[in-house]
Amino acid sequence: MAAMAVLLLSAGCRTLPPSAEVGPGAGAPWPEQRAALEKLDRYGLSGRVAVAAQGQGFSASLRYQRQSQSSNLALDGPLGIGGLRVELEGEGIAIATSRGEKLDGQAARDELERRLGFQLPLTELRWWLLGLPAPGEVSINQDAGNGEIRDFTQNGWHVSINSRAPGLGFALPQRLTAEREGARLKLLVENWQP
Repeated sequence: MAAMAVLLLSAGCRTLPPSAEVGPGAGAPWPEQRAALEKLDRYGLSGRVAVAAQGQGFSASLRYQRQSQSSNLALDGPLGIGGLRVELEGEGIAIATSRGEKLDGQAARDELERRLGFQLPLTELRWWLLGLPAPGEVSINQDAGNGEIRDFTQNGWHVSINSRAPGLGFALPQRLTAEREGARLKLLVENWQP
């Protein structure tokens, strides 16, 4: 009996893992979620991306990590992409390929554009992945019911949030499409991480 009491007591004292929820909750009013998302500067995601540009196309697995002033993007897939790692620090960019090539600055931007077939909107990406337009000029269409952003146009790209799912205490994009003339990205987010 004493052993059972010790087991119950020790089970009650066990520390639970920290909650991955950083937002107000996926069911919170959209204005509250948007205000919290605009302040979110640390998050990660993994999923799949399909890219179509200049009559070519490929799909790849995607991992993205945002930490304060830096972002890391990893694409793993076929058709000349192989493995590609992109590091962004402020306005600086560096890439590393699966073949061991390392480039930075304009050479990195040129190589990324050559591989993708278009110029990736790197500055805006951290916002778009959260389903928000980046700060600056934008045309927003919202769901008339709750004000939630469903699609917007920014810097020549039309971004549509096709579906949302709970993640990190928000209703975050699960399926997202970004397209402009001659280029289209389709993203399926499988997992969000704090």
